[in-house]
Amino acid sequence: MSTISPRNFASCARAGGLAVALSCITGSCQQVPKPTSDSTPPKLVWNVLEKGTNASADHPSSPSISAHRGDKFHITLKANDPEGVKSIELNPGLGSGEISWTCKAPPGGENIAQTKTADLGPQTQNLAPNANGNVLTSIFLIEDVDFSMDCQAGWIFTSGKAVFTGRATNYFSGTTTETLTFTVSP
Repeated sequence: MSTISPRNFASCARAGGLAVALSCITGSCQQVPKPTSDSTPPKLVWNVLEKGTNASADHPSSPSISAHRGDKFHITLKANDPEGVKSIELNPGLGSGEISWTCKAPPGGENIAQTKTADLGPQTQNLAPNANGNVLTSIFLIEDVDFSMDCQAGWIFTSGKAVFTGRATNYFSGTTTETLTFTVSP
């Protein structure tokens, strides 16, 4: 296990809060002097853990993942930039994160369906240089999701979809936006 001095722990905590400070304890907190330029935006990676099987994988860019109704996932959005990450956002605006699903009427009645939606709340972590002018090169946000997707009594779940939007910015306004999409089947 890595060790970290109280001074470095306090520096990490000031730079980005408890999540950043905890990542520093595990040795994954790299700091560099704030750059004078940065021509490349941060890279985003989605780590998706399926809670039922503990299967976990990193997905760069904008992946699409198949899931089943009732599955539960632990999602970690990670931003990395060797010159420093200024901010990370998950579902930054209204409608940028949403779960929707369709339920069909019971057999024998009218052939109708209902679509239900749930907006996912935004998360933002803004960072700043520490007292020494150093910045963090990586940061993350976490979201847990449960695809229970309930239907009213007697109605049948037919399909669902979830979209998460991630965005990261560096200190020179280089921005990357990616989406994670789940297609949910019965």
